[in-house]
Amino acid sequence: MTLQDLQTQLSKHKFNALLITRNNRFLRQDILPEENKIMELTGFSGSAGTLLVTPVSAYLFVDGRYEIQAAREVNPEDVHVVCKTQDTLVSWLKKNSTPLDKWTIAYNPECLSVREFEQLQRELPKFDFVADQYHLEGEKISLEKFSAFEHEPQFSGVSAEEKLGQVIVELKKHFFHGFFIGSADSVSWLLNLRSRCLPDTPVLRAAALVDILGNITVFADNIEFPQADLQFTIAPFADLEKYLKNYKKQKIGYDGNFTSQKAFLLAQKHHIDFVPAQDPCQKLKAVKNPVELEGIRQAHLRDGVAVCRFLHWLEKEGLGKTELDIVDKLYDFRKQGNNFFSVSFDTIAGFAANGAVVHYRPQEKTNLKLEKGSLLLLDSGAQYFDGTTDITRTIAVGKPKKEMIDNFTYVLKGHISLSSAVFPQGTSGMKLDTLARNPLWRQGLDYQHGTGHGVGCFLNVHEGPLSISSAGSRYPLEAGMITSIEPGYYKEDHYGIRIENLVEVVPAAYPGMLKFAYLTLAPIDKRLINKYLLSTEEINWINNYHQNVFKKIQKYLNTEERNWLKDVCSPL
Repeated sequence: MTLQDLQTQLSKHKFNALLITRNNRFLRQDILPEENKIMELTGFSGSAGTLLVTPVSAYLFVDGRYEIQAAREVNPEDVHVVCKTQDTLVSWLKKNSTPLDKWTIAYNPECLSVREFEQLQRELPKFDFVADQYHLEGEKISLEKFSAFEHEPQFSGVSAEEKLGQVIVELKKHFFHGFFIGSADSVSWLLNLRSRCLPDTPVLRAAALVDILGNITVFADNIEFPQADLQFTIAPFADLEKYLKNYKKQKIGYDGNFTSQKAFLLAQKHHIDFVPAQDPCQKLKAVKNPVELEGIRQAHLRDGVAVCRFLHWLEKEGLGKTELDIVDKLYDFRKQGNNFFSVSFDTIAGFAANGAVVHYRPQEKTNLKLEKGSLLLLDSGAQYFDGTTDITRTIAVGKPKKEMIDNFTYVLKGHISLSSAVFPQGTSGMKLDTLARNPLWRQGLDYQHGTGHGVGCFLNVHEGPLSISSAGSRYPLEAGMITSIEPGYYKEDHYGIRIENLVEVVPAAYPGMLKFAYLTLAPIDKRLINKYLLSTEEINWINNYHQNVFKKIQKYLNTEERNWLKDVCSPL
């Protein structure tokens, strides 16, 4: 389908516009390339964006992470890129309509969450949002078949039966008869099941209806489940209405962030008391159990060995290699580790100007060779059966310029500031965000992305409900949660800088206080550190961090690699 074909259909059905999200029915989860209608229609490959198509124009709404990428990838004659720093979808629609206009905007109710729909209705009351009965977007879900497999107790730590018991306790607190779980990662966690439906995320693509008696109905298409005695009913998504209507006039909870407007309309149709509440699995899985935490630590140790071996190789042989060579070589090192499953997302290897594109993915047409005098931004991670990793390192190729060194050091100061924080229980990531930005703000610098995101255990590399961001979640951090810390700086058309470690939230020395303990084990490039911009406390932090990296990693390296690591981890 082309953009022009879609615009012809809009005119035929007399819609003023069609709203297209990047979602399929699995809201806020990753998608397969063949499901990406925004990329199909515009060429934009970023992982977040909204497309508004009118009979004569198209508008792609992106946030600051994708402003440069979108401008590179779309044809400006067909699609207008609108960045969130200038306008949101809502503000743009308000500006581009008059009080007398009555827009009718079609949308796919399966691909828009209840919360998103309610926000649009609340902020744009004069616009008429109509569920698209003509399926103008076409099919948005892959028909490829996959198999589910168990996330074994040695890795999950808690049985599916125990998790179900925890969920039922939460339902009873709210006097719910049941709960509709629309989030695929919640269902995966609850059932201790995973799959290869997505190349980088072992999530089980399914939704579930759980009742107060412990009965579970799992809605999934094209999934073959293990032959073991399953403790739940399996039904196709087409049967969702059939099962929902059994709860007429009963109190069923749902999370508006993860429940489609289609499910909400079905509940309304059958007079179900559909009540908004937080998905109980989101809260429970965010706090890792002791088995998960130990597995995550071991996964980071193995990942650190792979990354250190790679960095040694890069220093010796990286010059003249391409970004795609870098991606392949790092994968080769990682796959040698025990319990390796896959990468946790497409590796970002951005050299020089490509590093300034926040979520850049190297392709043949953009594939730069490493040459002296610039920076390589390398953001990567892996899925291990016992944990999920995510690490970013910025590496000097040749002799870096003073500006690069100073800006890297300001990013490092922000990273250390947040990593060293001690904060009261109940503190949200939103309150902590400025700790990482303040050293950059003092220099008139900033970055257009969040400072940290929650991370799953052999699940999503981006996991809620916690996040560290100026516009992020108000959800409080708790001991046992895993988050990233990743401030950065990006100079368009020149270079990008980001330093990312994963950390565990742990109790601090004082009662009622929390702090972070780092999990990621890999050196930070000292060639990019201006130690004269660091305080004594900051110098001690980086020296202690490097001492710990060397202590834990060196025993797994050969003599040449060990000598290299000793040098790059030596005190400032």
